[in-house]
Order: sequence, then structure tokens, then C-alpha cells
Amino acid sequence: MSGLGLTKKYRTDKRANVSMIFALTMIPIIAVAGFAVDLQLAFSKKGKIQHSIDSAVLAGARMLQGTDSKSDVRKHTRAYFEAMTDGEGGGLTCDALAIEFVDDENIEASTTCYQPTTLSRVIGQERVKFTVEAAATYGISKLDVAFVFDISGSMGWGTKLWDLKVAAKDAADILLPEEGSAGEGEVRIAMVAYNSQVDAGDYFEEVTGLKPKRDYTAINNTRKRETYTEREEVCGVVCTKYRGNSNNCREWDYSCRVEDVEKTRWVDTQETVTKTLNSTCVWEREGEHAFSDVQPDQDNDRLNEVPESSWNASQTSNNSEGFLTAGYAYWDDDRDRWYTTGTSCLNVEPFPLDDDLDDVEDYIDDLYVNGGTAGHQGIEWGWYLISERWSDVFDGKSTPLAYDEPDSIKAMIIMTDGEFNQQFHNGQGDSVEQAKKLCDAIKQEDIVIYTVAFEAPPAGEEVLEYCASGVEFSFKASNGLELKKSYQSIAQSIADLRIKS
Repeated sequence: MSGLGLTKKYRTDKRANVSMIFALTMIPIIAVAGFAVDLQLAFSKKGKIQHSIDSAVLAGARMLQGTDSKSDVRKHTRAYFEAMTDGEGGGLTCDALAIEFVDDENIEASTTCYQPTTLSRVIGQERVKFTVEAAATYGISKLDVAFVFDISGSMGWGTKLWDLKVAAKDAADILLPEEGSAGEGEVRIAMVAYNSQVDAGDYFEEVTGLKPKRDYTAINNTRKRETYTEREEVCGVVCTKYRGNSNNCREWDYSCRVEDVEKTRWVDTQETVTKTLNSTCVWEREGEHAFSDVQPDQDNDRLNEVPESSWNASQTSNNSEGFLTAGYAYWDDDRDRWYTTGTSCLNVEPFPLDDDLDDVEDYIDDLYVNGGTAGHQGIEWGWYLISERWSDVFDGKSTPLAYDEPDSIKAMIIMTDGEFNQQFHNGQGDSVEQAKKLCDAIKQEDIVIYTVAFEAPPAGEEVLEYCASGVEFSFKASNGLELKKSYQSIAQSIADLRIKS
């Protein structure tokens, strides 16, 4: 074949063109696909880094509420960030966290991170770079928080009570700012402990309208054996003549005479009996205010004496005065004796709002256990302790913040290890039903509810899950270490609520 023919053949032969074209088009296809994969990976990493920097800035802002050392805050924030990003893998690296304090009110942080590419390397793209930022305002928010402790008998099993004391004190230490810090006095803690009842202590008169020491009276109907005398004719043989000066009778005769005779008989009697009761134990209240935080009537005339079987000083059937139910005494006419009910509370009265860590820890240390579990009573008292409507009962430095107080937060931490199984006013539902109604009302006031089920049965867990402000606010612990971690997480979460991120 001539050279002209070969040239013509090569020009017209197209069998290799497809392969060349395919090879040339694959490069941008691989580049685009690789870039998409690498970008998706980088975005995934960025989300995790964003969460880490947000958490680190919140931790720094939280620390700043307890110290004036900004250098310590920088160190703490960076260490927190590094701990959260450690082990991300995939070759991800980030620059050192840059931290700035703005106007003595804001903390800002940023970093640039680099994620090595995979397929994008074919076009020379060695890494994907992204920047993340976060800011938090650490201007102090006021906080009223109520701890509600279960001190029923089951809390005495093993080390449960000791575990609770360790965990609660640790949480209090996290929540309360250090003495002399910017946040001192802005966080206050209240506490109440319950078993089958609550000990109202020094607040008994104000919540029941009764005196702690009160007299109960009743009529005792009984039969008694009575001795009496009656004039009767008595006849018989009598001596009419004695022998000499002796007592020997010489002559006898039969005669009769009238004289006093002593007799006995049974008679029906009535007498007033009195029982003095000295107790500050209370149950839940009944009536129209059963599931509200209306303060009991503080203008009520105190009743020093109450009728038999009376458990409160309410003057109306619907208890419009809002009194709590008190322990009482009643007379059993069949057994001729007094009985008392509602005096089984432990001597652990409510602890009103306070910012003194030593006082808080002393209260926790003094907790002891016995009795049943009336969880709804603990819940209602936890609410009362931080309710703005109870300012006449808990006054002075313990006066609760108003619900609409600017830059303020109210929270409750409800803990139990058992089932809610004791109540007084059954017509209002059992303890679980009453607890749920109270929790509904509490959350209506924008109070944040955290719950901790400590080795609790399913029924106990269920009511706490219902009461919690959300899934993330409900905790379960099966041992002391988990309980401590739960309280730590709650304390950190509450502290974070005070920071506007």
C-alpha cells in the first residue's frame, strides 16, 4: 500500500477514539465525585467540631462565672476543646483555639481545621479547609433550683444513701459559684426530703393553720362498776347474855334491825378525754388548690384546739384556704384508747433557698431514711420552695424569684429509687396520678424538671420520664457511679441554661 493510502486509512479508522475520549472524560468525573465525597466527609467532621467548640465555649463561660482569671478560662476552654476533638481520626487537624473576651460580657472562640482528601487528590486537592466559630454570653443569669430527695426505707439498702449524698453534694458544688466570683449569690439551692410524708418543721403553722402542739378532745362512752350503800333490814341470831366477863354467850335470840349495806352496780358514763399531739408531719393538700402553687392563707386565725379526727384547719369543704393536711389523733371508743395517724415523717424539714455551700452540704449529710414513698408530696414541696407565690412562707434571703424575673431560671431535680405508692386523699388519685398532675402544672410555669431514677422499678421510671421536661432531662442510674454522673450532667446542663449561646 502506498504512503497516501496508509495516511487515508489512519484518518478514517476511529476504533481507538472512544477509548481516548473515555479516558479523557473520566478525569473530571472522578474529580467531581471525589470532591463530593471529600466535601461530605468534611461537612460531617465540621458538625462534630462545631459541637465541640460550642461545648468548649459554654464550659469556658461557665467557669468564668466562678473565677475572674481569664487566662485560666482560656486554658480550660482549650483543654476542653482538645479533649472533645481527640480521637476524631481520619487525619483531621485543627489550629489552636483562638479565644477572645468581648466587652467583659462575651467569650468568642474560633479555629480552622483541615481534613485530608481522598479522591480529590487526582486534581491536586490535598485537603478541605473549614472554619468554625462559637460565642457565649456569660452575663450572670439568676437561678433557683430545688433538689427533691427520696429518703424512704429502700434508700437504706447497701450504699444507696451514701451514693446519693456524694452525688448531690457534687452537683451543688458545680452549681454554686465560688465565693467572691462574679456569680456569687446569683445561684440558690433549695431542698426537700420525703418518705411517706414531709416534715413541715418551722413552716408547719403557715402551711396548715394549726399549732404544732395541739389538743384533741373526744367523749369516752363506757360502763363502770360503781360502789354504793343502801339501808336494809338485816335479821339474824344474836347473843343476848354473855357468861361472866367472857365472850361466851349464854342466851341467844333471833332479831332484826335496819342498817347500811354496801353494794356494787354497772353504770353507763361519759367523760371528756384529751390527747396532746406534737407533730409537724404533713400530707398533700386537698381541694381546689391541690395541684397549684397557691400559698396557704396567711391571715387565718390559728386554731389551738381542733375537733376529733380533724386533719386541717380548713373552714370550707373545698379548702379554699389552701392548707396542707396535717397528722392527727382520734379516739377509739371500742378500745378506749387514742390513736394517731400521719406522724411518721422523718425529722428532716424543707431547706429554703440558700447560696451557702456549707449549709447545703450539712443538710445533705444529715439525711437519713425510713418509711414509704409519697413522691407527689416531694414534688409539690419542691415547687413551693421556688414558687413566687410562697414568698410569705419562704421570705428574706430565701424569697423565690418571680416567674417573670429577667435573666432568671427555675429548675427542679426529682429523685427516687422506688414506686410512688402512698397518698392520703385517695379521691384525688394515687401518688402517681397526683405527681403527674403536679408536674403538668409545674411545667406550665416554665420550670425545667430534671429527674433521676436510681435503681428504680419500671413504675418509678415511668412517672419520672413523664415529669421530665424532655427525654434529655430524664436520667437513670443503676449504681453509685452512674448516679454521680447523672447529677454532674444535670448540674452542667443547668449551668449551661444560664448561658445564652
